[in-house]
Amino acid sequence: MEPGPAGGRPRGLSSGMGYSGLAQAAPLVANLCLTPYLIHRLGLDRFGVWSLILVFLATLTVLDGGIGASLARFHAYHGAHGDRESTGRLVTGSLAAFLVLGLIVTGLSLLLAPVVTSAVDVPGRLEGEAEQLLVLLGPLLTLALASNSAIALLQAHARFRSLAAVSVGASVAYAVSVVVLVREGGDLPMLALLTLGRYLLVTVAGLCVGAGFLRFRRPLLPPRAERRDFGAYAVRMQLSGFTVFLNGEIDALVIAAMLPVRYVGIYAAGYQAATGLRSLPLYGFPPILTRMTQVFAHGGPAATAREFHVLEARWLPAVLTYGVVTTASVGLAVQVWLGRDLALSGAVAAVLLAGYSVQVALTGIRTCFVRAIGLPGHETRYSWFSTGVNLALTVPLTLLFGVMGVVLATAVGITAGSVYFVVLCRRLAGLRDRRLPGRWWPVTLAAAVTACLGNLLVLGLGWHGVLPLALAGAPVLAVIGLAWALLLPGIGEPGAPREGAP
Repeated sequence: MEPGPAGGRPRGLSSGMGYSGLAQAAPLVANLCLTPYLIHRLGLDRFGVWSLILVFLATLTVLDGGIGASLARFHAYHGAHGDRESTGRLVTGSLAAFLVLGLIVTGLSLLLAPVVTSAVDVPGRLEGEAEQLLVLLGPLLTLALASNSAIALLQAHARFRSLAAVSVGASVAYAVSVVVLVREGGDLPMLALLTLGRYLLVTVAGLCVGAGFLRFRRPLLPPRAERRDFGAYAVRMQLSGFTVFLNGEIDALVIAAMLPVRYVGIYAAGYQAATGLRSLPLYGFPPILTRMTQVFAHGGPAATAREFHVLEARWLPAVLTYGVVTTASVGLAVQVWLGRDLALSGAVAAVLLAGYSVQVALTGIRTCFVRAIGLPGHETRYSWFSTGVNLALTVPLTLLFGVMGVVLATAVGITAGSVYFVVLCRRLAGLRDRRLPGRWWPVTLAAAVTACLGNLLVLGLGWHGVLPLALAGAPVLAVIGLAWALLLPGIGEPGAPREGAP
């Protein structure tokens, strides 16, 4: 994807966002389809154990030293200059670091697995399976991070179509394997091995597709100066990433410490729904970040700021409309998906998604901007502000509202942090938003009401599962598409942004 004129419409950006969305949606759709199947096959207790292992894996993936979150930016920068040797050194260096991390986690898991299983409320009959899964955490972590490295390589070079093919193929193979090989009862280790296979397939296929962007020559690792620059950037990204743990994964760990492990599964289902819906707008990040990094490499911060204003003028109203509609309907949709017995999962999803929607709308393009110009510290500052608010509210809200208080604290924290990030970026580079169009409010409200009525109708039929969920999702997608058609024409034309509330 070649960079176009600064401030103009980037060529290929829409198709890149589409293929990027397909690539990132594939594993989420696979998990969405498999969740009711796994709950039925494994039982809620075993599903809770598996959910807890995935929480540990997600936490460790975030706490990788900021390497994974930094790769896309540095790959894009090297790609903009055609530097294949530096790209190759970045790949070998990241894979070596991920291997070391995996070995460390494996050693710690062998020592601490019995301690961990006794610290959480795992039924005695499942302790052996839980310990086996903990021992597999190291290999899972190494391959999960390695697959992220391969994905970052393709994203940075705008190979989104190839990435989509790799991701869809791996997800389909994984889903089919789970259905065929995972039996009722004690098959958690098999599920972990199939997950390992999915990560391995993405890694190998991704690196093969991206081989044309790599050149391996001695030295195989990045030189000291680049390691220093990468390390400084990665530290800031890790500080931001650590707040992801404090604002998300720790909720599941708190629940695991306080309640029977099945409640981790109940929380995980709602969390999965909320993060899955949050992720749909975020699928645009990789091509947008690649685009803005290319603009910065050729035109500097001023050109990147002009690019921000063109993209943000459409992003803000579109994502806010999407957020309002999905937040209003997600609680009902989760009940359609998993049944009325898991209404608590729907409530968790609605509260979290409310906060996520504000966060994605306000911080989305700004995050790409600060990363592209090499100043991720501003993202770190807002992330820690968000975490501070979250931690301050967790205890009092938990005492008042129990489990729902934990997720309410998270939603309030990330909302407050998002507003603070808007202020930081305004001070940094004068980044501002246009006012929302006057028709935004009635159009969005009508869309939300229609989406809820559609979900209520499906829920009233008493059907549950993936197919009824798809039926319930149809009116939601339809009204969002109609709302965008009414709102977006004429929005986002190049020009100076107007002052407005963020």
